[in-house]
Amino acid sequence: MLKFEQEFLAKRVSSGILSVNHRSPIEWAENLKFLVREGDRLIPTVAAILLFGKNPQSLLPHGSIDFIRFEGDDPSYPIADRKELTGTIDEQIKSATEIVGHFMIQSYQFSQKSPVRTDIVEYPLRAVREAVTNAVMHRDYEISRTNVSIKMFDDRLEIMSPGGLYGIVTRDNFGTGINDYRNPTLAVNLNLLGLIEKAGTGIFLIRRQMEENGSFNPEFDIGDRHLIVKLPAHPHYSGVRLYQKGLVSLEEGKRDEALRLFKRSTDIVPHLAEVWAALGRMEGLYGDIEAAQKDFQRAIENNPQFDKAYLEWGKMEDQAGNTHRSQEIFRQGTKAILDSATLWYAWALLEQKLQNQERAVGLFRKAVSIQPDDPKLWRALGNATFRLDDLDEANDSLQKALQYTINDNDKGIIFFELMKVLIEQNTSIEKVKECFDSAYSLDFKSQELFHRYYHYLTDKGAHAEALEVLELARTEGINITPSLPELYIGGLPQGSPKNKLKKEVKEIFRKEGIEVTKIYIHPSRGFGFVKVVSDADARKAIKSLDKARLLGRSIVVDMKR
Repeated sequence: MLKFEQEFLAKRVSSGILSVNHRSPIEWAENLKFLVREGDRLIPTVAAILLFGKNPQSLLPHGSIDFIRFEGDDPSYPIADRKELTGTIDEQIKSATEIVGHFMIQSYQFSQKSPVRTDIVEYPLRAVREAVTNAVMHRDYEISRTNVSIKMFDDRLEIMSPGGLYGIVTRDNFGTGINDYRNPTLAVNLNLLGLIEKAGTGIFLIRRQMEENGSFNPEFDIGDRHLIVKLPAHPHYSGVRLYQKGLVSLEEGKRDEALRLFKRSTDIVPHLAEVWAALGRMEGLYGDIEAAQKDFQRAIENNPQFDKAYLEWGKMEDQAGNTHRSQEIFRQGTKAILDSATLWYAWALLEQKLQNQERAVGLFRKAVSIQPDDPKLWRALGNATFRLDDLDEANDSLQKALQYTINDNDKGIIFFELMKVLIEQNTSIEKVKECFDSAYSLDFKSQELFHRYYHYLTDKGAHAEALEVLELARTEGINITPSLPELYIGGLPQGSPKNKLKKEVKEIFRKEGIEVTKIYIHPSRGFGFVKVVSDADARKAIKSLDKARLLGRSIVVDMKR
């Protein structure tokens, strides 16, 4: 009654009549033949149940719509989705229109004279709504126990209404404006709710909508006990679906089948940039690079705003060794699509690969300015500025990357990269330790993480902490060679036996109270290397033993460079 009063009554009866006629909503429902009196009881009519029932299907189980989406062109293909659309008639019509819209492919075309994009639809939804409304309005609710059905195939939409033609409408005059109603109460009230046009115009509207969309004319299958409206998909969509099937074949490794499907698609939808880019990608990987170049150029001509075509083309040229051409393609792409962070990023990666670090940093900055919430871009900028020793910007950029990163694995890597920056900035041990602990707790446990942190602690003289890192690394199955100071020793007498020289070197270090852990002597060139246990011993050796005499020669002791 609430729906009847609020959504219907004010449209059915003028406000002037309502203001002077003090009938209750129930009295109005009885007056308008939605309620009939049987003795002392008021009984809702079938029309009232279908229009205002709380659960119409509890009394009229056949008063719903079956929706089926097939994966091909006929019912032999698997069913992709199936739903029963229930509720009042207006709710069913709305649900049916929405679900068809959900399963439609979205596409577009560009004007040949200017890069103006025009969206096209697989099925004009106004025509779909009109066809569905006619199906539920004209169907036979008395004899047939079959639901209205909507079958969606790859190439068409079929809407079946049980009951066939009615009254004065025949096969000969169907669709000419001749009209008759099996369910006049439904017709009047669906018109009031704005769900159908005026009497006799529905077929004209469907035909006009299909024509204006560039679709083929609807077809009507008129049987003795059914009527099926067939809406052909827009002709471009057969090509779009072939393109999609080609992508699936390519993913499954069926290259020949994918190539065949893509080429068939270009015959039907020659304006679709995506399919030309897919052909270019395939030709570049497995075929003729010149053919690939033509395909990518065709994609860009059809859609000047299709950044993926520039991206794939630029990568292909780079892989083929045509780096200058790749640079030019990225330059053209970013000029055509100023706000494509993806293209600026790809160009920056190329410049980085070519060791053009300063140019790469500028391009990364541009990408970040377009898409400032992308952690990948901030991370790339942080690592690029780190290579240029711009440690402050590297620090800020990696902090931004952490702010926008959700995945813990990615966070672990970024904490490690930030740790490297902090080490170069000679930041406090506490901040470096915080980065190490964060990376480790997020399960980033690379050998380089432990190696860099261990050597940092050793250089800082934090030997106890460094030993703890060594132990932690061993528990993770990672071996790190302890970083012992190594000294260069030159000016050794040539011609003396190596063992004798080693013994003499070790002896002069021992006399200074310096423990030697390893000695290497070059067999013929008069120099070697000595490892000691601490930086303090290394400094002591340089101070005390540089210019010392060994076997009559003045030797040189310095840090290994």
